[in-house]
Order: sequence, then structure tokens, then C-alpha cells
Amino acid sequence: MWEGKLSKRALGMKGSEIRRLFRLSMQPGVISFAGGLPDPGSFPREEAASVLSRLLRERGEVLLQYGPARGDEELVEVIRERMGRRGMDVGPREVLVVSGAQQGLDLCAKLFLDPGDVVLVEAPSFIGALGAFRNYQAEMVGVPMEEDGVDLGALERTVEGLLGEGRKPKFFYTIPNFQNPTGTLTSQEKRRGVLELARRYDLLVVEDDAYGELGFGTSDQEVRPIKAMDEEGRVIYLGSFSKIVSPGIRLGWMAGPEELIDRFEMAKQMLDVCPSPLIQAMVVELHRKGFLDEHVLNLREIYRSRRDAMVSSLRRHMPQGVRWTEPLGGFYVWVTIPEGRDALDLFHMAVERKVAFVIGSAFYPDESVRNVFRLSFCHEREEVIEEGIGRLGEATRAFLSG
Repeated sequence: MWEGKLSKRALGMKGSEIRRLFRLSMQPGVISFAGGLPDPGSFPREEAASVLSRLLRERGEVLLQYGPARGDEELVEVIRERMGRRGMDVGPREVLVVSGAQQGLDLCAKLFLDPGDVVLVEAPSFIGALGAFRNYQAEMVGVPMEEDGVDLGALERTVEGLLGEGRKPKFFYTIPNFQNPTGTLTSQEKRRGVLELARRYDLLVVEDDAYGELGFGTSDQEVRPIKAMDEEGRVIYLGSFSKIVSPGIRLGWMAGPEELIDRFEMAKQMLDVCPSPLIQAMVVELHRKGFLDEHVLNLREIYRSRRDAMVSSLRRHMPQGVRWTEPLGGFYVWVTIPEGRDALDLFHMAVERKVAFVIGSAFYPDESVRNVFRLSFCHEREEVIEEGIGRLGEATRAFLSG
């Protein structure tokens, strides 16, 4: 009855293979390294409960009402302060509070992309971004990654090639800090190179910095965002509280030129009217009490320990011919198996041994690379990581010897 009434955009949407495989990873007894789920034990339940209870008693009549579409002024000031510590000087009208950075990605697609427009992305890149751009019928062109970030030479050649075809990319989407899915930390030299290429070819840069505060011993300079170097308003910055408070609060932000943020705000009003005043006030209080800064330090140690457990387990259990990244922050390890082998086949063998991961092909816009997969170390405790990587090592040895 309704099939013939869908828009062309809706008909172009497709379900993620990852979602189907994710259901397999949720079977009883399966140790899952699939989802990028923050450690639930780290969620500030007691602190949040105390703050929320007080806020509701003292300001409930305001905080349970609609609020400003752009976000609460006090939270905007908190965001500006936290950005300022990392070298980014933005005005109060240059920030928009959004329902998680994923909404920010959708807004970028909504405002910038017409069907057939070209978006440059790292290859591999975040599935949520690829899905958002695909849903607006963009053509995504992947640029290969190196150990220290995007291949700048390939990026320039790609732009030149597209311009030669009369197709100018709208923007380049990048995750410089502890990239999802590879864990890569882009060097400062390459960050400057990205910005210089953007200037030269008049491109925008969409910088996703969801993991920037979760470095394991990295210096402030190493994780300094591209936005901190932006003097032209060319970088649209996405930040998130999902990884440093909890994903369930659905709170993030965008920063960019005021005129552009005004347009993002107009589009956002039609999506959710306003972010939750209560949740925004809670985050403001957690910041003001000093809790949030202490919490981030604690999270770094939790995830550092789990990264160490995963990397050391991979060294013990993986057969020759398998390579992996050793990230300096974030949530993810990226694994490469020998050429010609398909991680999807390994996935099914691994699930038989009650361990799961995310196949890597879905992180590429054309899904062309098959011999890679992503492991998340953020959710499981160290002893579970050891057991799970042991199972995965058995599956991988059997797979490669077959």
C-alpha cells in the first residue's frame, strides 16, 4: 500500500550489513568486540542522579519546558571553555548544541548535499557518516589512509581528478584523533596539509572529534584539532559528550562560522525543536563541579588498560600474516588479514567460537576492501578481552590454514 509512495531519497536508503551481523554477535555467550559501546561501569550514575534530583527540585519548572533551539547559554559557555583549552577560540554564536554528533553529520549532509554531489572521506571511515551522506544521495570518494593519517598526495590527486571532470567536492570529512575505525592519530603536519589543500581548492572540512579527549599519554599538541588552525571559517567542528559522559544523553555540538551555524539552527529546529534543557543543565553542573575533568582522566586509564590487554593478547594469539594497529587513544584496533581473504568468512567462523567483531568492508564507501576488520576494546573487561582474543586467534588460525 505504501511502497509506491516513498520518496526517491527513501528508496535509496539501504540497511547496513553491519546491523544484521551485529545481531549475530549478540547471541548468548558471544564475546563481542563489535560495538563501540563505552564502558557502562564508567557511567556517572550516582553523580548524575544527585545533580538531576537537585536540578529538578530547584529548577524543574524551567528545565522540563522547551528551551532554546541553539542550546542553553550556560552549556555553550562550557563548550567554548573546553574548546578553548584545546586551542579553539569560538564565539557564543558559533556553537550549536545538537542531539549527538551524529545529528551534526546529518545536518551537514542536509545543508550541503544535493543528489550526486561529491564528498571526500577517509578510506576507511565512520559508518555513521557514510550512512548520513549516502542517505542524501551523495557520491562518496574514499582517500586512502596511512599510519599517520590521510594520504595527502592521494587527497590532492583525487581533488584534481574530480575538478578535471567538472565535479568539485563539497567537503572533506575527517576524524583526526583516534579515528573510528582504525584508531589512527593524524599527525599535525598532515592536519596542516589538509587545511592547506582545503584553502587551495576552496573546500570545507568537516572535523569529527568524538575521541579527542581520550588519548593515552598523548600531548595536547598531538591532539590539537584542525579547527584550532582555522583562520578562514573553513572547518566545521563536531564534538560530543557521548564518550566522556554517556551516549544515552545524546548531547554534542557543532562549531563554525556564525552565518553557517544560523542555517544549521534553522534546519535543526525542524528535527527536534530543542535539545533537552535538563540534560544540558546536568552536564553544566558536572563540568562546574570539576567532576567531568576528573572523569575524563579516569576514562583514559580504563581504556588504556583495555587497549593494552587487547594488543598484548593479539600478540600472543594471532598467527603470522595478521597485522593490527596499536592506537594511542580512542576505542578501536584495526586488523588486517592476508590479501585475498575475506573477513566476512572469518566472522562466521569466529561466531561459531563465540566471539565477534565488525567486518571492515562496510567502513569503505565502495565496500571494496575485504581483508580487514575492527575490534572494540572499550566495552569488555581485561579478562574478557583475553578470553575473546584467544577464541579469535583460534578461529583465525583455522581460517588461514583452511
